[in-house]
Amino acid sequence: MRVVLRNRSLQGFVGAQFLGAFNDNLFKQLVLLLAARRLFPGQDMQGVAFAVFALPFVLFSGIAGDLSERVSKRSVIRSMKVAEIGIAALGAWALQAADWHFLLGVLFLMGVHSAFFGPAKYGAIPEMVAEKDMLPANGVVAMTTFLATLLGSALPGPLLDHLGDRLWISGAVCVGIAMVGTLASALIRPLPAKDPARKVGPSPFGSLFATMRELRADRGIFYVLIVHSFFWFNGGVLQQAITGLGGPTGLNLAADENSLISLLLAILAVSIVTGSLLAPVIARRVPVAKLAFGGCVAMLGAQSALTLVGPVVSRAQGGLVLAAALLAIVGLAGACFVVPVQTFLQSAPPEGAKGRTFAVNNFLNFLFIFLAGVWYLGLTMAGVPPAVIAAGAAAVMLGVVVAGRRHVARLGLVT
Repeated sequence: MRVVLRNRSLQGFVGAQFLGAFNDNLFKQLVLLLAARRLFPGQDMQGVAFAVFALPFVLFSGIAGDLSERVSKRSVIRSMKVAEIGIAALGAWALQAADWHFLLGVLFLMGVHSAFFGPAKYGAIPEMVAEKDMLPANGVVAMTTFLATLLGSALPGPLLDHLGDRLWISGAVCVGIAMVGTLASALIRPLPAKDPARKVGPSPFGSLFATMRELRADRGIFYVLIVHSFFWFNGGVLQQAITGLGGPTGLNLAADENSLISLLLAILAVSIVTGSLLAPVIARRVPVAKLAFGGCVAMLGAQSALTLVGPVVSRAQGGLVLAAALLAIVGLAGACFVVPVQTFLQSAPPEGAKGRTFAVNNFLNFLFIFLAGVWYLGLTMAGVPPAVIAAGAAAVMLGVVVAGRRHVARLGLVT
């Protein structure tokens, strides 16, 4: 945390990205709960909402990456924070109307906002801190990002239980948070454009595919990008599975017990925050590549054990406690996996290519998050229980890590 306390610019950056991630996930999880538990009785339509939120990242990450190199990343960040205010206002209206198509439209706009914010956000970190401070800075950024993501996902349960038909109140809170985040972004010091001559063409994909071809020349970097994307695929499936765990095949929660789903997400959030703080400390004693691999294995073990909740250990027998303990392990392990991976991806690309690299990273991450929505929707429609779906996603991720273990071993070269 000391790297943040002595860097005013990083303080503004962390505050802006925390509040933005919180808003995105608060609205998204409200839509997921509505899709799973209120709007479509007997059906779980979370996969549709997940895919709609991810689609703008697939469509616009390329041009967003070009823009983050052509102009100051600070300018992009501040512009997106202003846009967030208007989108949050539309979100308040959509929540009150409880119209499925309107909700999906606002969710899409939130995805567009985040797609342009992402490359500037991640590309700006190396411009604000010294190389020796990269790992602790990334630990703080990972901690606050996951905290915002999962606390934003945890709050909707109590809101849905207690606000009833007055969900516009939560939307109004989002507007206020967006305003505070915009003020926080003003603390970021001016950052020069890295490639002001770069052309930003009419194609939404920009130079995305050209950058992907460049990155493939270094198979290590490209493979770590793929591994990172599978982490987000797994995370997307897990978030939906936690919400789905409240159904008849899991904990069998009543319609007014959404807060228990939020409790599970909050436990996951706290464990990820703890893991993000511990990862740089552990990395001083354990080889970074082994830390990441061990985190991946532990995630698979804990997510596989979630299949016991419901069929083997009912809620009356302590199923909720078991689920909470397993999600705490998933959070700790996930942080130990992703902090080294994210630091490598910020350090390894050459100057002038970091923003574009994170555009590719955004594109791949959200392509896989989109696929997480498709994966979850397809398997739930086939009658597969949510916990089994999550275990399958973790197994796929570990398989990819094992297949490219010689590339994953490069994590320790930079971090």
